[in-house]
Amino acid sequence: MPPLNTLPPEPVRAHLQKILASAGFAQSERLRRFLCFTVEQVIEGRAEQLKEYVIGMKVFDRKESYDPRIEPIVRVEARRLRAKLKRYYELEGRDEPIRIEFPKGQYAPVFRWRETEAASEAEPRRPAIAVLPFANRSPEPDAEYFSDGLTEELIRALTKVEGLRVVAWHSACQLKGKADDVTAAGRQLGVSVVLEGSVRRAGERLRVTAQLVSVADGAYLWSETYERPMRDVFAIQDEISQAIAATLRVRLGAGAAGGKRGTSNLDAYHLYLKGAHHWNRQTFEGLEKAVEYFGQAIACDPRFASAYAGLSDSLNLLVVWGAQPPSAVRAQATAAALQAVELDDSLAEAHASLGAARSILDWEWTAAEREFRRAIELNPRLASARHGYAMLSLAPAGRLAEAIEQMRLALELDPLSLFIHTSTATAFYYSRQYAHAAEQYRRALELDPHYHLAHWGLGRVCLQQGRIEEAIGAFETASRLTGGSPHALAGAGLAHALGGQPRQARKLLADLEARSLRGYVSPFHSGLIHLGLGQQDEALGSLEKAYAERDTPLAWLAVEPLYDPIRSDARFTDLMKKVAGN
Repeated sequence: MPPLNTLPPEPVRAHLQKILASAGFAQSERLRRFLCFTVEQVIEGRAEQLKEYVIGMKVFDRKESYDPRIEPIVRVEARRLRAKLKRYYELEGRDEPIRIEFPKGQYAPVFRWRETEAASEAEPRRPAIAVLPFANRSPEPDAEYFSDGLTEELIRALTKVEGLRVVAWHSACQLKGKADDVTAAGRQLGVSVVLEGSVRRAGERLRVTAQLVSVADGAYLWSETYERPMRDVFAIQDEISQAIAATLRVRLGAGAAGGKRGTSNLDAYHLYLKGAHHWNRQTFEGLEKAVEYFGQAIACDPRFASAYAGLSDSLNLLVVWGAQPPSAVRAQATAAALQAVELDDSLAEAHASLGAARSILDWEWTAAEREFRRAIELNPRLASARHGYAMLSLAPAGRLAEAIEQMRLALELDPLSLFIHTSTATAFYYSRQYAHAAEQYRRALELDPHYHLAHWGLGRVCLQQGRIEEAIGAFETASRLTGGSPHALAGAGLAHALGGQPRQARKLLADLEARSLRGYVSPFHSGLIHLGLGQQDEALGSLEKAYAERDTPLAWLAVEPLYDPIRSDARFTDLMKKVAGN
């Protein structure tokens, strides 16, 4: 192996371009400039010039009066760069032969070949696959729900193949319409093979084309075209799963193909796919549409377990986001999840749905953990089950180290998921690791700068770090993106209050109270602003009202840093005990 920094320039530059095109760096212009500048300086033999002052001027456009002792921007961004490179080599770049590293305390990167452990040579890495969203070739533009749904169903089937790691849907769909280079997409997702294809529906005829591509060299490992009646869609899914398992020489797990089928009713199946399509939009309107379509699927086939699970999840998330009061949907959401489990006890998604209902809707914490653990036992590669276990069971119980570990596993399965990136950040936030939380929220925003939950979360972190103006900006961005959602307004009101702007805070509090006369607004949100204004009695009164309504934000009361100022109050302690069931 060549010594450090004696690698030829061209392989290093080629590797640098792969890093810059990865998900973590593609939209982070500041870190891209930092990395490019320092790498080129080392290649050109000017490593000794990489001092904090020079980088501040050349990369961050500081003037000659710049003093690194006063403004530590280079040190802060260097920490971010090290963390982002570490993450890249854990995911997309883990098989890359070259490593670019920044030793601690230095700004000159070193280049080396990746070390290969003897153990990994003796035991080949298990194959990993990403299923890119199948292209919609149908004459009807609104048929995209079907091509997306077919992709997601294939992913779900492949997670049950033993010995195969499968990238989850939310990460794959981040590359929808962007993956012109399939091998580059595969490297970005950290997999060895990619499945791509297209779907064309014309009347009752269906044409599905699928290709399995090696990421290493772009070679086609398998390709097939299916032209069948629409009623054969389930058989096509099974045949594709079987072909992939045979090609990769892994074994089909129980239920991976030819096992228990969710429904044989095509009308119910189409309605279910429409529900899943709207669910994946992750908007209030989308969730309401999902509830409608999952309900219609159930009406067509009352024994369709996945539709009941989808209905429960949609209702649950509407409550979590404050769009519906818990009392309006709690019974329906729990009943739907129970029905899903009764219809198909082997369906991991059904147990995860029941775990979610038992936790933040019913506050039956022991039962919730049992359901999440059962879901993971049934399908250890189901990212949503690990996410639910972490954020809806472990985090509310204060078991934050365990929650972070489950989120790490979920992120390995779904590395580009906005929801999972954001929830991972929230787990760090609850554990008071604010620097890690901020970095993780920024990763989510690099994937999608319009993701309102990441802005909201970043606002909470900024408050804890004393960066009030940044917090206000983050909450106001979240409010703009959601059309003024109560949780965003509450965050902005709290930030204004803590920033010495009580008039703006009271105005937002009055806005929330006026909205509560027209529709549902959680008392929890008003309590936040009262807390910022120093009105502890009013804040505790709002929390008591929220408890009477079994409002979902109270599930995280024991770990929410915003309530640290009143954590020692006996009334607050009693409230936490009641939520925990003690």
